[in-house]
Amino acid sequence: MVKIFYYLERKLGALLLRLLRKTLKFEVINQETSDRIRCIYMFWHRNLLLMTLQRIDQGAAVMVSSSKDGEMIAGPLSELGYIPVRGSSSRKGSMAMREMIRMSKTISLAITPDGPKGPCYTFHPGLFQIAYLAKIPIVAVAVNANKEWLFNSWDKFRFPKPFAKLTMIYSDPIWVNNKEDIAIVEETIRSFLEEKETEFHK
Repeated sequence: MVKIFYYLERKLGALLLRLLRKTLKFEVINQETSDRIRCIYMFWHRNLLLMTLQRIDQGAAVMVSSSKDGEMIAGPLSELGYIPVRGSSSRKGSMAMREMIRMSKTISLAITPDGPKGPCYTFHPGLFQIAYLAKIPIVAVAVNANKEWLFNSWDKFRFPKPFAKLTMIYSDPIWVNNKEDIAIVEETIRSFLEEKETEFHK
């Protein structure tokens, strides 16, 4: 019975998201810079659904919590062309990190460094460790929706309303060449996201 539930949730969830996507308008800036390389797409956890909708069928390995809630995310993601890697900073983290590094040899990755439980807008170290060990850059993505619902969750999770306009601004690649770079890289990412998100609300 449980398997049937997850199968139906996987298929129906993916179908509904594809239908929602058909109603949305996208403005995507500077994505081409990262499309030509393997990288880590980094964005806040609250923007997970918005990014998922924008990149349907473009493929990426995505770290998803190994919890039961994560199973309900992993199923539809796989139907939408993503490769879920199960684990998080709190559960099976080292195993998931090794798998992400292995996957990075052939495809790009997607990581929400403040997920799955926050606090919001914080960086768990796995993002930088993977970038350094895999020798691939981080591409931060600032995201906006002009019409959305906000969940009453720790991250104020965002769900775009039908016919909304979604804007994604991709940073240039940011490299972690050595462990001493991490503080500078974090500041570079924060500055980029804060600048672009301020522009969204002008």
